[in-house]
Amino acid sequence: MSKRKNILLILSDQQRYDTVSAYGLNAVCKTPHIDTLASEGMKFTNAFTSSAICAPARASVMTGLFPHNHGVIDNFTDIKDGIPVLGHCMKEQGYFCGLAGKWHVSATKTPEDCGFDGKAFMGYGFPGSGVFSSLKFNQPPDNAPNYYEEYLKENGFDKPDVSHGFLGNNPALQIQEMYAKHEGPLESTIEYFVAHEANRLIDKAVSQDQPFLLWANFWGPHSPSIVPEPYFSMYDPKDIKEHPSYKETFENKPYGHYLSEKMWGLGDYGWDGFADIAAKYYGHCTLIDDMVGMIIQKLKDLGIYEDTIIIYSADHGDCLGAHKLIEKGAFTYDEIYRIPMIVKGLGTKDNDSFVYLQELMPTLLDIAGTSPAKPVDGESLLPLMEGRQESNGRTEIYGEYHNHFYVSRQRMVRDNHYQFTFNENEKGELYDFDKDPYQLNNVCYDPTYSQIKKAYIEKMSHYMKTTNDPAGVWFHRIKEFY
Repeated sequence: MSKRKNILLILSDQQRYDTVSAYGLNAVCKTPHIDTLASEGMKFTNAFTSSAICAPARASVMTGLFPHNHGVIDNFTDIKDGIPVLGHCMKEQGYFCGLAGKWHVSATKTPEDCGFDGKAFMGYGFPGSGVFSSLKFNQPPDNAPNYYEEYLKENGFDKPDVSHGFLGNNPALQIQEMYAKHEGPLESTIEYFVAHEANRLIDKAVSQDQPFLLWANFWGPHSPSIVPEPYFSMYDPKDIKEHPSYKETFENKPYGHYLSEKMWGLGDYGWDGFADIAAKYYGHCTLIDDMVGMIIQKLKDLGIYEDTIIIYSADHGDCLGAHKLIEKGAFTYDEIYRIPMIVKGLGTKDNDSFVYLQELMPTLLDIAGTSPAKPVDGESLLPLMEGRQESNGRTEIYGEYHNHFYVSRQRMVRDNHYQFTFNENEKGELYDFDKDPYQLNNVCYDPTYSQIKKAYIEKMSHYMKTTNDPAGVWFHRIKEFY
């Protein structure tokens, strides 16, 4: 085995940062294996995604760029041609690059096209077969074959069935999938399949005597949380306290927030309903944590755990009842933009610098001894991870949204005190974190905040200019009306 460190990047899908118990923000949800990684290593406390949508965020990991620069602005577009991608860059440095589980990086470019060895699930690619039969979930995936179904057959498992499904009334979609009980052994779940596939690729890399970059992507805890016992009943909804922002009235908020709440149709269930959903979501988080433990055990069994850098993060979060909303979309709340980021195998000192998910790309290249072939939107986090640098000096984070449940060109700039959000066809948003940590009171049009708003509008103009953001053309025309 080469003396160079192996790298295991684990990315969950739509996981709130406060569900990783190492952060000490959630007394209910438990993630002991990830907590161990944090105790042996370090965690970032101000890590953010640049876009709280799956494919744009994942394409940012692949390219090191903001979505408006790499081209994947929603879940159905492609990385622009000619942009260097992580897999190819790492392979040039002699790394075996493997991809296990969810892809959802580019609409038509496959993992192989981006330098990764792995089984491609194109599109969202949720490969469940026979679950929630009234829904599609890309069954089979956009590409064939259905590798999950093949795994089940090869290992003698019946096609999964579910019970106790929660399908909420939804005026727009008729039904809304939130959770169900997986009727079958743990080994027949999709999350176990991802861990199994990750371990297969680790074996392949070791057999080739190469350092590896393994990117393991779980589909959860993104809804629907289809989990078996004991995870399905692991958490009692009564133990999940009402989120402070559930007091949301949508007064003086963009109308799209109110429409999103109505579209999902979950408001009538009240907080008890959200707590019921959250309990299954928490069970899903703990299931994924156990699968992380399964991969860790593989590294230990092979004697390469100490030689492997492990990074655990998520593409974005989930409102999960915050602001009476579910999932993610055209709202720049912390519950969906702030993400967990834990690193084992480098330094041991936590860091509160503002960092971006897309900065993992130049960081991994830095670990491999190289740098991006073209400029990226960010910098290597390796000095922070190793504890050689206390701060990156960054004072703000910039985020963007384009299209998911509806189209709304949107930009956000936030620091530890204020957040300003530009909504192209809606009113703007300004939140005072010192007085309003849960972003309930939009003070964008409060005259007492006029100078603060002006300052943050200028900050946004700066980011639009320096990142070549095309939204700047329109923003500069209308910013005086804010």
